[in-house]
Amino acid sequence: MLLRALTPLVLLALAACAAEPPQAALPPLVLQDAAAPGQAGFDQSRGEALLAQAKAAEARNPAQAKDLYRQAGLAWPDLTDAWDGLRRVALKQNDMPEAQAAGFMSERVKLYPGTAIASQREVNMALQSYVRAQTQQPTDGPQQVAYAKRLGEYYDAQYARAGFYTREKDIGNIEAHDLPGVVLMGGGIGGYAVSLATKFE
Repeated sequence: MLLRALTPLVLLALAACAAEPPQAALPPLVLQDAAAPGQAGFDQSRGEALLAQAKAAEARNPAQAKDLYRQAGLAWPDLTDAWDGLRRVALKQNDMPEAQAAGFMSERVKLYPGTAIASQREVNMALQSYVRAQTQQPTDGPQQVAYAKRLGEYYDAQYARAGFYTREKDIGNIEAHDLPGVVLMGGGIGGYAVSLATKFE
């Protein structure tokens, strides 16, 4: 008799579980200091999984979506949808520092994606200069500076994976494979200067 009474309850519980399977939550990504080598932890698959979770959560739980968008962007900074989503949710929550930081990242990775190896050296040097300036005299929020460090670390990782990059030095970053280009560029500039000088004699 007891078994017959409990059977409908068990079936209802199983049906409720089957209706909405639990979404596997990924552990949060800890943002490492960009100066710590070998701790970048970039993972495109993880970033894309977090991005999918963020999009699914945005309508029903904006606070959760905001955190998931942030984690997705930190896991793989090339995910412009993550930064756009973070900016969108932050604006709705009137979190202007976070919105500004997400916009900063979105603009840069759209202009200079991780696959654009040729431009990353110069972009990364600019990022390092920005971070140094903000450290000495901050004008932007800490989120934006932390994200800029993360983006610089991401560019470093992309160069290292390509097998021909070392992290920027404070003064210059000319490697052996750069010398022919530097010589040619220097010769071109020198020739142009000579032509200008003779033109006005």
